Amino acid sequence: MRPEVIFFDLGDVVCRFHPERRLAALGEACGLGADEVRHALYESGLVDRWDRGLASATEIHATLERELGYAGGPAALHELWCSAFEPDDRVLGLVDRLHPLRTALLTNNDALLLEALPDVLPQIAARFEPLLFSCMLGTTKPAPAAFTRALELVGCSPAAAVFVDDKPANVAGAEAVGITGLHFTGADGLRTALDALLGSS
Repeated sequence: MRPEVIFFDLGDVVCRFHPERRLAALGEACGLGADEVRHALYESGLVDRWDRGLASATEIHATLERELGYAGGPAALHELWCSAFEPDDRVLGLVDRLHPLRTALLTNNDALLLEALPDVLPQIAARFEPLLFSCMLGTTKPAPAAFTRALELVGCSPAAAVFVDDKPANVAGAEAVGITGLHFTGADGLRTALDALLGSS
């Protein structure tokens, strides 16, 4: 069966992921060290809760004000929050080659990034429809529910879907529900895998 939709992970697939950039920028904005920010957001479990949809973008902003003393406006926060992501032009070129196949984003991320992405990284948002964030799905990869919910939202059967991710556990999670999984190790390998997959469809 020829694929109807190809899901792409965001961090370290479509974009190179540099979390330290966000930590440093947020720390600078709040007069804190990066380790203090990491402890307050990541080690505390806040980011995990946000990724599971337990806070809106507005609530995340308010928490950053309350917990870290962040005093900037929403636009500045959008830029800061997206600073961890550096688009990979080689991967985006492969995405462009896939059309007219449908390409969707499937990422473990929060409502603030979902709100910010179209404005700060429009070259990402414009290439994928829909943008499926774990905060919308109510669960994170590699849980089977993340994949089944994503399939429901795009109206696609598992057999007609492909999923690309850099984490083997996430690829295995997709395969467990019947989606064809591709483990991303770089643009060259992805090109070869997609050519083989689509050439044999």
